[in-house]
Amino acid sequence: MKLSMMISETRQLGNDMDVYLRPLIEDLKFMWDVGVEVFNEFAQETFKMHAMLFCTINDFLAYMGTC
Repeated sequence: MKLSMMISETRQLGNDMDVYLRPLIEDLKFMWDVGVEVFNEFAQETFKMHAMLFCTINDFLAYMGTC
C-alpha cells in the first residue's frame, strides 16, 4: 500500500485530514473485507491475507498516578 499525494494549490490543506486518510481507510476496508492473495515462500503456497490497523494511545504516567 502506498499513499502519495500532490498538492496543486499554493496553500496547505491544514486540518483537512480526510484528504489524506480516505485512501488509507478505503484500503483498510478492502484488506479487512476482501483480503489479498499472498504467496508464502516458506510453504510454497498462496493464502488470503486480511489486515487491520490497531492502535492505542496510553498515558502510563497518569495510569500509575505519578502525575
